[in-house]
Amino acid sequence: MSIRIIIDSSADMPQKFVDKYNIIQVPMAVNFGEDNYLDRVDIDANKFYKLLESSDIAPITGQVTPVFFRDVFEEVISNGDEAIVITISSNASGTFQSANIAASDFDENKISIIDSNSLCLGHSYIALLACEMIERGYDRERIVAEITPYTNNKIEHLFCVDTLDYLVKGGRIKAHKAFIANVLNIKPILNVHDGITQPISKVRSRKRIIPFYIDKIREEMDESTPFILVGHSCELEFAKKFIKALREELDFIKPIYIGEVGPTIGTHSGPGVLSVFYLKKEGKDE
Repeated sequence: MSIRIIIDSSADMPQKFVDKYNIIQVPMAVNFGEDNYLDRVDIDANKFYKLLESSDIAPITGQVTPVFFRDVFEEVISNGDEAIVITISSNASGTFQSANIAASDFDENKISIIDSNSLCLGHSYIALLACEMIERGYDRERIVAEITPYTNNKIEHLFCVDTLDYLVKGGRIKAHKAFIANVLNIKPILNVHDGITQPISKVRSRKRIIPFYIDKIREEMDESTPFILVGHSCELEFAKKFIKALREELDFIKPIYIGEVGPTIGTHSGPGVLSVFYLKKEGKDE
């Protein structure tokens, strides 16, 4: 018997970890009008951003359905395994509810469901911590107990978008505000609290994003942070430049992993995102 980690595709888990830990991903839906896709099944990040830039229709993402979860649970349980499901924040999607609906048809002593209270690679961060605990031989109940505190805004999510145009398309910001910000070359900095994005600052010009991040991380990152996750959308070289700064300016010698921001966040942020995820010091999680 083994423990399988199940996540939804909004986590944007780097493929190397999916392969290493045999992680099961259930797909979020991505819809451009009448054209319907399943994330990481028939659309990837590359195809998504090409469609996003070329389509006049703003995409809509949809939660994982109970049917998808039920099929996965059936496979896991029939193999004699247990499951820990870690979903996108319930404040951002109904996926957590879908997982619970599906789990009601199975033995409750075989499946645990955790609301990550996180988005994107913050969700992946929690899943990776769980995977490492499986490697250490923890049982399902202990993993759930030790992972749960991380869902209480312990993981910082810093995002910066290159343009507000996609937030306008998605109805998240007024067009005139985006116009002013774009004209002034203002780059808003956002983080995530209780699974919801919120603006926390802004910088003038793209070249000031990395210095802002470095100062923020220096101030609030917990020394126990085992690794940093860096996310980008169509900005791999910018992400590598940021990682170089983390190594040189913060002397961070632990692992740093890169992931690509996919359709769930990309629908609202568009290309040009640089994001970073790490553990915050005690008292910095408000």
